[in-house]
Amino acid sequence: MKKFATVKTNYLLKGVTEDNIDYAISAVKEGTKREFILENLTADYRGMDYLQGTQMLEELFAANGGEFKKENRGGIVYGIFFLIMGFLAAFYIFYVLSYGGILFQPVVVGVVAVAGILGGLRFLYLSFIGSYRDSHEPLNDYNDV
Repeated sequence: MKKFATVKTNYLLKGVTEDNIDYAISAVKEGTKREFILENLTADYRGMDYLQGTQMLEELFAANGGEFKKENRGGIVYGIFFLIMGFLAAFYIFYVLSYGGILFQPVVVGVVAVAGILGGLRFLYLSFIGSYRDSHEPLNDYNDV
């Protein structure tokens, strides 16, 4: 809460109600989308104007570590999942070639190994540089979020 204290005192001095600031802080901590927070802040019952709400959200997101801080977690989860699948398929190929045996569906296993490793590395890379978003989710069946 220390990182939000300066923003809170700054906007209390500007005349914003404490209820609005507390709502915005909790919504930012939860990872709520900017548009939804701004829509609630500028609603009639809250009484904030759009410009002041946008400035406050900019400062709150900066204090929290970025707007898409929580969205990058999905990229890490998918990256690790694809890497595990890729390494398991690669290990299966290595084991069969090293100790003998029959490689079932060699093309499919090879594609899973290469795509899993490359896809996992791509998702992890996008997550670490902060470019992963909800729209990049590979198992997402809906397009309008």
